[in-house]
Amino acid sequence: MKSKVINNNNLKDLNNFAHSDKFLKKLKSFNSDYENFEIFLDDFEKYIETQIDTPSLKLNSQDKIFEGIINRLDVLSYYKKIAIRVYLETQKNPKLLITLNKYIHKYFRGFLKSPIDLGTSYFIYFYAFNIWIEDDESMDKTMAAIGNSFEGINKIKAFIKI
Repeated sequence: MKSKVINNNNLKDLNNFAHSDKFLKKLKSFNSDYENFEIFLDDFEKYIETQIDTPSLKLNSQDKIFEGIINRLDVLSYYKKIAIRVYLETQKNPKLLITLNKYIHKYFRGFLKSPIDLGTSYFIYFYAFNIWIEDDESMDKTMAAIGNSFEGINKIKAFIKI
């Protein structure tokens, strides 16, 4: 059987099953290679990276981080149940977190050059992701959480005079 390639239509179909106990079985029937969830995660992230816009390089670091996080979460919103399933699977298998991290790092590294900005983006992204899980389509809570994160970071920077 020829393996199917991930695209928007079949991801939307898989998204309908992502919360179900039958998800891993559905993945395997979709593409036998996906019996190994890491291969699915790799293909899913490769698809996601083709869909995410990169923030303008003309923005300041804080705005790049904010926009970058929102851009990624906005694309993931189309496949939110899959994104949550991936999150849950990474908790069971830390090796998957390494695979996921590779793509998150690659994305942020594409527009952030400073190690401090990269570290800040990670910290805020993972915090924002956990808010996003419970947020609605407007992402108001997520955007507020990101803004509050920057306020806290800016207070710390002022205190230690970075």
